[in-house]
Formats: sequence, structure tokens, C-alpha cells
Amino acid sequence: MLVKTASIEYKRRVKNAMLVCYHPGTVDTELSKPFQKNVAEKKLFTPAFTADQLFTHVSRLDRDQPCHFIDWDGEVVTW
Repeated sequence: MLVKTASIEYKRRVKNAMLVCYHPGTVDTELSKPFQKNVAEKKLFTPAFTADQLFTHVSRLDRDQPCHFIDWDGEVVTW
């Protein structure tokens, strides 16, 4: 709700504002090391891959909608 509410406030003040919550999946970092043994094959992503995915998907989002929550594959995550 914080991001959704913030998106409404930003839209009032900044004409082209759009807030995005992004779930990158499991990224191969020190933070995820303890959990990587449970990750399905081909679902452990590099930081570069998830960053590229974010840039790709953000460019395709509806700018009239002030807030989005998407995953690494561009799928909508239900609020």
C-alpha cells in the first residue's frame, strides 16, 4: 500500500511519474547464497540479467497507470 499511495501522490506532483515494484527472482548474490540449493534449474539469475529484464519491462509499462508490480519475466504480481 505504501508504494500505491506514494504513486498517487507522485502523480499529482510529477507529471510523468510511475513507481514500479520489481521482483527480480533469485539473483546469484551473497544474499541468496544460503537459499540457492532450492532454486530450480535455470532460475538462478545473474545481476546483469535481472537489470536488463527490468529495463526491458519498464519501457513497456502503461505510463497512465501510476504504479506497477512486476516480476523478472514482466508478469504482473498480484497485490
